[in-house]
Amino acid sequence: MLYKTFAIILASGKGSRFGMPKSKASFNGSLFSQKIMETLVSGGIEEIYLADDLKTDSMLDTIRQSISSLKEAADCYLIFPVDHPFVLSETISTMLQVSRANPDCVIKPEYRGHRGHPIIIPANLDLNDCQYDNLRDLIRYSGIATLIVPVEDPGILMNINHPEDIHIGQEACLEM
Repeated sequence: MLYKTFAIILASGKGSRFGMPKSKASFNGSLFSQKIMETLVSGGIEEIYLADDLKTDSMLDTIRQSISSLKEAADCYLIFPVDHPFVLSETISTMLQVSRANPDCVIKPEYRGHRGHPIIIPANLDLNDCQYDNLRDLIRYSGIATLIVPVEDPGILMNINHPEDIHIGQEACLEM
């Protein structure tokens, strides 16, 4: 049976701390979103939605609107913030394997005891539970199991909030 995963790159933020929208940020001649798309394809995901033009109030609203914009249903969604461009394709491959074996679970990567991004959420997670206004709480109280996947990838922790973070992220990834 085919197991369909859509990746959603969250890139609608204004980037106020960064000084510009992170969807327009780049390093080594590539936009963050281009680098992430290459990583996703190399990691085994072909269906990618770039949420860069949505007018929403929260990450959860962006995810909701993105999923409703997709032309077909998926079994799960890989949620990838655009400000984590240093994630390795091997991490994506590993997370996909775990997700396929555990289709009703949330999948989170962990590097040396610290959880990061991206995450995979199953399609059966009720994103419209209005009791919660953020994804973290919605997952925590949903009753859906969360699996932590150990990875050797410091990129899952590299949240680029300021332009100087790009250099730090590149150095950390080169040391691997």
